[in-house]
Amino acid sequence: MNYNGILKFKGTWRKYQARVLENTRKYIADGRVHIVAAPGSGKTTLGIELISRMGEHALVLAPSITIREQWVARIIEGFLCDGINPDDYLSQDLKNPKAITVVTYQALHSAMNRYKGTIDESGKDGDDEGTDDATVSAKDKEDVDYSTFDVVQTMRDNQVGVICLDECHHLRSEWWKALE
Repeated sequence: MNYNGILKFKGTWRKYQARVLENTRKYIADGRVHIVAAPGSGKTTLGIELISRMGEHALVLAPSITIREQWVARIIEGFLCDGINPDDYLSQDLKNPKAITVVTYQALHSAMNRYKGTIDESGKDGDDEGTDDATVSAKDKEDVDYSTFDVVQTMRDNQVGVICLDECHHLRSEWWKALE
């Protein structure tokens, strides 16, 4: 996937972001890049740029619908070239992947387990004190039917070559099993 003419950063790189990008080849030599930085430091922006530079279809996994939507908004606002229709290159649906597909860990877990029903993708831990159905908004719930869906084959067919694990410290053990 060549992202030239599709994605181009519209801003100015912060000094530490520029340092990371100057060393991209060295960092991706083993096929892995780990970015650890404070909130608001531009990790998502770096992730999008790295996806663009790697030049492959990407699957981005986020811990909640809110963060999933932030990824898509950041791509559209900060990178998508003028005249490019986001629907041609961006997806938030595992069943309909595009060049960059952004979904929640819960969606991947549900697809791997061929789940059919309603999933809570708020990213809230059901065991957290004070968390109950009343605190999860309707927009954080989605009806899904993965009963006959083969997510692994679909990602192969879409030639996903980059997997981005956002906020992976939020991974629940069950979600981690889906990644394995």
